[in-house]
Amino acid sequence: MNNSLAIGDFLTRPKALGFIEHVGVYLGSNAVATNTPEKGEHVTTLQEFASGQPVKVQRTNANPVAVTVNAQKILSNPKRYDLFARNCEHTAHEIIHGIAKSPMLAVLGILALIGVFWLLFRR
Repeated sequence: MNNSLAIGDFLTRPKALGFIEHVGVYLGSNAVATNTPEKGEHVTTLQEFASGQPVKVQRTNANPVAVTVNAQKILSNPKRYDLFARNCEHTAHEIIHGIAKSPMLAVLGILALIGVFWLLFRR
């Protein structure tokens, strides 16, 4: 699998509940940048990232130099994990795109709002 990976590839693997995924960014040489509640933002091996689960690869075609610079900047002053402000998606998107964001958190927020409105107006 390592031979087919490129610096800046977006990696995901199953996490809790089957629909939540853990996210990381491939940095080359078997290294993955990620963010976990236990360690915060850090670099781990591809095998440790996978944690025995299948890893999906999404090509980003990001500039490898920009990815490396962004990763070095973030990892030189790593932030602690925070579900709402700094989860693994925030870290990965900032490394790849330069902007921290969590699309899954946004979707869950929208679903929560829909649920609240449904409860309030279901009569």
